[in-house]
Order: sequence, then structure tokens, then C-alpha cells
Amino acid sequence: MGRSTIPPALNELLNPSTPEAQVTALQNLKNEIVGHEQRKELAVTHGIVKSLARLLRAEARKGGKRRMNVTNGHSAGLFSETRRGLEEWSTEDELRSQATLVVGSLANGGPAFVTPLLAGDILPPLLEALRPSETPSKLVTTTLRTLNQIVDAVAQEKPWVDMSESSSRFSLAFAVNESIYTKSGIQSLAELLAQSAGTWKVTQQIESAIRLIMKTCREEYQKKMLVDAGILDLLADKLVAVAAMDDEIPTTEAKQSNREQLPRICLSDILDAVSAIIKDSHFYTARFLYSHSIQQLFGWPKERASATQDESSSSVASWDKLIPRVQTMTSKSDPYKQSWPALGAYPSATGDSYARLPSMDSLQQTSSRGVITDESESPLFIWLMYVARRGEGRERLSACWLLALLKKFGERWPLNDPSRMTRERHFSYLIIPLVEKMIEESSPTSEQSKRASALSPAARDEMRYILERSPLVLAELVAGNKSLQTAAVHARTLPTLIQILKKSFDVPATPSKPLWQPRASSHEVKDPRIDPVSSTLGRSGFSADVLHAFKYRESVLLALAAIAGDQDSLRKLVIEMGAATHIIEALVPYTESSEQGATFSARDGNPDPVLVAACKVIRSLSRSVSVLRTSLIDHGVAQPVFELLTHPNVKVQIAATEVITNLVLDVSPMRTEIIDSGVLGTLCEQCHSANFDLRFGSLWALKHLCLGLSHGMKIQCLEELGVGWLIQVLNGEPSKPAMGTPNAAGEQVDILNAVDEPHMDIDEEPSSEEDEDAMTESIPSMRRHQRPGSRYTSATNIRDRLQQIKNDEQDPRLNSERDDIRIQEQALDFIRNFILEDKADGEMIDHLLKTFGHSRFFELLDAKLRPKNSLSSASTSQAQASPSTPSYWPNNTHRTSFPTSGTSLSQPNWAAYPAPELISATVYILVHLANGRNAQRSLLISQTTLMQHVLPLFTHPRRDVRVPCAWMLHNLVWIEDHIDEAVTRERALSLRQLGFEEGAKVLIKDLDLDVKQRAIVCISQFDKLIGEGHARSGFASPSTFGGGGEAGAGGLGRLGGMHGWRHDSRG
Repeated sequence: MGRSTIPPALNELLNPSTPEAQVTALQNLKNEIVGHEQRKELAVTHGIVKSLARLLRAEARKGGKRRMNVTNGHSAGLFSETRRGLEEWSTEDELRSQATLVVGSLANGGPAFVTPLLAGDILPPLLEALRPSETPSKLVTTTLRTLNQIVDAVAQEKPWVDMSESSSRFSLAFAVNESIYTKSGIQSLAELLAQSAGTWKVTQQIESAIRLIMKTCREEYQKKMLVDAGILDLLADKLVAVAAMDDEIPTTEAKQSNREQLPRICLSDILDAVSAIIKDSHFYTARFLYSHSIQQLFGWPKERASATQDESSSSVASWDKLIPRVQTMTSKSDPYKQSWPALGAYPSATGDSYARLPSMDSLQQTSSRGVITDESESPLFIWLMYVARRGEGRERLSACWLLALLKKFGERWPLNDPSRMTRERHFSYLIIPLVEKMIEESSPTSEQSKRASALSPAARDEMRYILERSPLVLAELVAGNKSLQTAAVHARTLPTLIQILKKSFDVPATPSKPLWQPRASSHEVKDPRIDPVSSTLGRSGFSADVLHAFKYRESVLLALAAIAGDQDSLRKLVIEMGAATHIIEALVPYTESSEQGATFSARDGNPDPVLVAACKVIRSLSRSVSVLRTSLIDHGVAQPVFELLTHPNVKVQIAATEVITNLVLDVSPMRTEIIDSGVLGTLCEQCHSANFDLRFGSLWALKHLCLGLSHGMKIQCLEELGVGWLIQVLNGEPSKPAMGTPNAAGEQVDILNAVDEPHMDIDEEPSSEEDEDAMTESIPSMRRHQRPGSRYTSATNIRDRLQQIKNDEQDPRLNSERDDIRIQEQALDFIRNFILEDKADGEMIDHLLKTFGHSRFFELLDAKLRPKNSLSSASTSQAQASPSTPSYWPNNTHRTSFPTSGTSLSQPNWAAYPAPELISATVYILVHLANGRNAQRSLLISQTTLMQHVLPLFTHPRRDVRVPCAWMLHNLVWIEDHIDEAVTRERALSLRQLGFEEGAKVLIKDLDLDVKQRAIVCISQFDKLIGEGHARSGFASPSTFGGGGEAGAGGLGRLGGMHGWRHDSRG
């Protein structure tokens, strides 16, 4: 091998003579360092980075001034100058190009070489060269390629770095993203994407810019910058330009306006870039769906039919021809599993590879079951499914990923989407099998994967990418959908996933020793003129094999969590196939010390995303009581999860807390072990965290932990949690200076205790008209109360829909209200479980009333039950009404009857009431108070104002509010013992005066059986205690309901204590 030319090239660059000599030096340097890590290190240690940065900055200023002068001196304009710049290639341009290539070659060395590049401020001059109106096309292309190389190298440092964490500010990824996502940088990317793809060079620029967005867009602020700059709309335009070639409609405006479309090879990058922007944001998803180009091409067939009424119906439904039609049963009782397997079992009658399913005509002739034939899928979904079925590799994966994200949006915002009835079946038959096939083929043990590894590095990288992403696509598709989960299991996905998870721990260890040096670097004498920061290498990153194992391990865990999320049979199946051992291995955290050893393998620890994914799997599995009692305890899951509660990453703490929520249930055999480990103090400490999700999850776990604890531990829990903190939470004041905020009129509005607009789902009665105002319309009501003729793609209400979705997602007032309602509900449930006792001795009730104070405690409860504009002070109300004269009715003798047949004296305005979740949780506390000692029951009834606010709730439209109301009344009139008959009669008289007897008569007509039965017992007790007639036969004996007085009155307490089970977000 010839003598190295690095020293002469470095001398020339450090002491430049002529531009031509510098170009030659850069070319020699580039050729020398390509593929040689030691030569790259030699160049960096000799100060090449500062020279490159100085050269790029100087030439960028020269080029900018030269082009600005030419533009100002001629009237030809910007585009003419750009075209001349493309034709003219000066020595200065070649100098910048060669310097940019050297930077890219250095970046290929990994994070160790990116560190000095960033220290030398190499990114700003590179980003300045991204302006196609000022920079030659060739240089723009080279710069984009180099930026992509830098981003790829940074990903090898710690690809799981969370940009929202303060510690991430010291990472390379944060520094790179901060440089790219600036106003000028985003404008340059928008200018690149706005070009017409007419030439090969422009196509290369657009493709590289899209890849840069796809690789870097992760955080919310980045997405906002891209959307605000119009980049999402530009990507939609590029997508439509490619999709228009698949549209069989003869002439469309989309085809006419997109004469210069990108080649189909760019389609996967476009799809991935769009997915990166819209992920986890319904508003950005709506911006994409409602963009002009998407609406123009993918309009509903009905809208197109109005413009082509004279054409045949086949032309109108041309999109439907791209995929086979599947049967959609009108009967919900028809299980999907009767039609499995989906694709493989249907023979193809012709050579058409897509004709795998029977036609609708044949189904109608051979099947006696009802089939819906007049509802077709959305054209955009049809085209994406067509792309997934037609394409292979990344194109198929990208189409399935975008489909999964759009499906998630459609479930949250259906907006009268007529295709939602058929979508589930389309996905079961057409998409799930494709994703399963990708997972199976990309498995490390599959023949296809082995052939790809032997074929070329590009084929190997694509196969690895598919393995890393396809389980994630499956997780997004099947999450929360039992039918799709069953479809995935029937597609034989589960054994493959578990095999891949096992394989992720078998990656060979990678030596982490430093590069060989001819002499110790510490003894080198450096030139004092060389900048030490930009000439020192950083830390080397992980090997590609280890990073790959981490990524697909996380994806597989998320897929298992989604599959096992809702069905007990699937949870057991996951355990039976041997996944538990590997899931426990995935709970071992990665530490910096484990990287410092001589070797580091994928078994030595797991990064934060893998820990979170493993916690999600255990959370799903622990929903099964049988799995909780057997497999999880056998594998010792409690201790690893408990240790993650103190992990430095708050997201890991939140995930571990969600698991603990299930492990501390009284049915869990691990409960005692976790309590002995000190989980009580840890959870109480986390309740005071600044992170809302951690506070919320910790309080939920404490609610479950408190159920069944001894009196002493309950008191300890309340003391560590703090009565003052609980009062703040219930008042809507945790970590927030003021919950009263001014509205548009400048008035102070309490968004929690006096809700002006029902942003929660509280009223299920149909509304008479639709409110188009996005700021005041109830979001759940908007989903339910759409006009029959409206389509979610209708052009007349797109702006209003976008505003509604944006407010629902980004309005801080609405988000604050939701968060406070959620955490207040947990606080109320905690109090409910705190006062729940196996024996109704009332000790915990007394302690609670003593620590809170009687008046303050009942005032807190009353605030959750009363509507706005009602009197807030109990004492004021009690001064106006004596116990002998009920204040809810005008007078005692001429009281209007309690509401019957849907009418009442004054129909409550439920929109003025607090959220039904808070009402229900509060009334359940009253249920347990009504199950206390006689003195405590009488104390409850003496709270006249509170009881007056409970009475209207008997007619609440929500069942989960009426049920506890019925149980509360049931407990108040129930006779525990014959010696208590006199005091119970006094309570019954007071309740009659308050109007509760007539309320019970209304509840008898309730459609809910639980409510109706409790009401029958209550009326029977009223008749027995203070009635003029005899007690109704069959209801006088306590044993009729619940097997005795204790069970009848106290049985709900145990059931009510399990309040958290009804929440999906619990675990």
C-alpha cells in the first residue's frame, strides 16, 4: 500500500495556499479516510474539524453574497439565478462539496467522530447550504446526504434517548435536532419539498429531505414546526402524486395538477415521514386527512358520483376494485373465528393474485346470514391496503404502519365514517396476515432473512428494519380490539414473536476495547494551535447487532402486550408458550457500568424503552387472576418491577407503577412481598411528584393497596400521603396555582367544580341540533350527535372539525380539566377504600372525619355533587332549611311528586353538574358512610344540603350514578339488628321528608336490574318502618338479598372497593 497522504493534505488545509490546492487536498484526504477508522482519528486529532468548519463558513458567505449580488442586479429573479447556479460549477462550489464529503466520511465512523464535528460547529454551515434558491443543486444533494449520515451515526449513541428528559441535553441527538429544527432549517426543508420533481437531481434532494424528516421527527415541538411550515401538506401532495397513478378514474384534477410525480421507489419514505409527523397526534392526523390534495383525490365515491352521474357505476366505485370485497355481517353475534383462516384457505380461481376471497355475489347466494353490501371502505384506506398487498418490504411495512395510525384516529374521531363497520373485517382478512408474513420472513431464524444477509448489506439492512418495525405495526393494529387480536393469534403470529424475543438475547457479545494506537494517546504532544475540543474523539456507540436486538426486542414486547391486553385466553397462551422467562430478562436495566466492561451483549441490560415495553407486557398479563397467582409469582416478577420504581427515567417509573397497581390487589399473592419491600412509602412519595402521570398512577396503586390493609397501615398511608395534599387534589389545586381561569367574557370560571360545558361524556340523550362552535361543543357529544347526512370528509365542515380536534388535543384548559377529573376520581376512590372495613365498626370513618374535620369533609363531597350556582356553604343552606322542612320541595304537604315518566318539577341541567365520574365516586363514599354505625348514618342524613344534592341524581342518565344512589338509600334504611329498629325508623322518617321515598319509587321503573332491585327493597323497608300498610311479601327478610343483613348492607362495600377494575387505563 502506498504512503499515506494525510499529513500533506492536513498541512495544506491548515495553511491554505490556493483554492485548487485545497480541493486536491480534500480529495486526497477523502480517499485516504474512507473505510479507515484509524486514519479518521488521525485527521481529527490533527485539527481537521476546525479547518473544515472554517472553510465551509467562508465559502458559504462568498457563495451567498455572489448570488445575492447577481439576483439584485438582474430582473430575471430567483429561479433564473438558481438555474444558472445549477449550470455553473465554480472552484468554490467544488471546495464546499469536497469538504462536505469529508464531513460525511468522518460521520460514518460513528458517535465518536460526531462529537468533535459538533464541537467544531460543523452543522450551521451545512444547514446554510440547504437553500436550493441560493445553492447549486449538486451541493444541496451532497449536503443532504451528509446530514443523513450524521443523523445515522448519532442514532448509534443511545437511540432511546428521551428528548423530554433534562439529561438528554448532553446527548448528540439533542444537539443535532436543535440545529436542524430551527426556523431557517425548517424553511429550507420546505423549500426543498416544494420543488417539482422534474429532474433526477431534484428527485434526489426531495428523497433525502424526506428521509431526514423521517429519521429526526420524534418530539411534539418538531412536529409542530413541520406542520406550521406546511411540510405535512407538501408530503400529502407528494403522496397524492404517486397515488394518482393507481386511480382508475379517467380524469381527475389531482392527475392534472401533479404532472411531475416522484418515482414509486420514494413512496415508502413519504409514508414513513407522514407517519412520523402524525403519530400520537389526532390533530396532525386530521390535518393530513383533510388536506386539499388528499380530499381532492380520495374523495368519497358519493361525492364523485355527483360529478359523473352519466358514467357507469363501475367508474364511480373504481377504488373498490383495488382490493377484494369482504363480507360484513349485520349480526354482532356472528364470530369472526368461524371464517378463519382468512387468506390462505381461499383458492384463487384465476391468475389474479388478489382474488383470494369469495365475491359478494357468491356470498349472498350461499350464505343465509345478513351481509352489508352498500357500505364501502374509505378510498384512502383502500389505496393503502392495495399498496400493502401489491408492494413488498419497506413499502408494504410503511403502508401498514400508516393504516394502523389512521385506524386509531378513526376510532377516536369516527365522525360518521360509513366505512368503520367494514374496516375491522378488512384489516382481519387483508392486513393482519400481511404483517404476520413480514414478521415471519424477517425472523432471524427464517430462510428469507438468512438469504438477505448473504445477498448484500442493503438487503440485510432492509430485512432488519422490517424485523424492528413489523411487530410494532402489529401492536398498533390490534391494541384494544379483540377481533384483531384473535385474528393475529389465528395467523400463527404468537409463536413467531416469542421465538424472536428469545433470539434477541442470543446476540453475540461485542468487544468494546479502544482502537489500536501505535503509541499511547496520552503521551502525544499536540500542536497548541489545535482546538482540543474539536480534536478529541467522543465515546463510541453500540454495535449494530446490539442496537438491532434492542429495537426488535422492544417491538416484540409491545406486540405481546397488545395481543394479551384484553382476553384472558390469550394471556394464558403467551405464558404457555414460554414467554415469561424472556419477559423477566427484559426487566433488567442497562447501566453505564455494564458498558464499560471488555464486552457488552444484549443480555447485559435493557435500555429504557425495552423496560417500558416489558412492564406493559406484565401489566397486560397481570390482568388475569390465574396468571397473577401462578406464572408471574413463579418467575419472581415482583422484585424486578419494584426496583424499577426508583429508576432515573420517569417513564420507566410510570410503567412500573402501572404494574404495581395490579400486583398489590388483594387477590395477588405478591401483595405481601411488595408491601414488605416498602412500596407504601415509595408510592406516597411519588404522589407528590411534579409529573402528572406518575402522581396519577401512584395514587391509583395506593387506592388498590389501601383495600384490605390493617387499620394501622391505613392510618400510616394517610399520614404519609398527607390530608392537606388530598384536600388540594379534591379542590383541583395539585401543582397548579389557580384552577379558576377567566373565560372569554373575563369572568372567573372554576373548570372543575362548576363545569359550564360537559367535556366529559355525561349526557347520552340525543341533542336537537349540532353545535358547530369548537370551543364550546362537547367532544363526546360531537361524536354521537352528527347530522345523518354529514360525512367526515365533507368540505363544508372541515375547518370546524379541525378546530374541534385541535382544541380537544391542545387546549390547555381542556387537558387540565381532564387531568384533574382523573386524579380527583382516584382521590375519591382512595377515600372510599380507606373507610371500607370487613366489619362495619366505623373506626376508619371516625378517623377520616377527625383528620379532615366533619364540615370540611362533607363540603368537599358536596362540591362534587352540586351543580354550579348552587349555594356552596353547607351552613348557609342549613340556616335556610330545618330538618323538619325539606328544602328540595316547596313544602311538605303540597309537594309535587317526584319525577315520573321522564318529567319532573325542574329537569336538572346535567351539563351544569360535575363530571359523572366524580359524581359516581363521591356517591360510593356515601354508600360506605351509610354502611357505618348508626351514629354515622344519622350524621350523613343530617347533612341536609348534601342530601338535597344527592336526590336529583336518582334521575341521572348514567347508570353508574344511579346504582350507588340506590345502594346508599338501601344501606340507610336497612335494619342491621332488631334493636336498631327505632333509630332506623327515625332515619326513614327523615329520608321521607327529604323526598327519598318518592325517589325510590321512581327507581323501581329503572331499566337496570340492580337499581330496580335495590329500589324494591328500599320501598319495602319504608313500608315496614313507617308505612300505613303491610310490608311487601318476599322482601321483608334480609336473607332475600345477599344472604343476611351484613351481606345486604355491607356486601357492596367489598364490591365497591374494587373500583379500579373498571378502568382500561388501570392495566
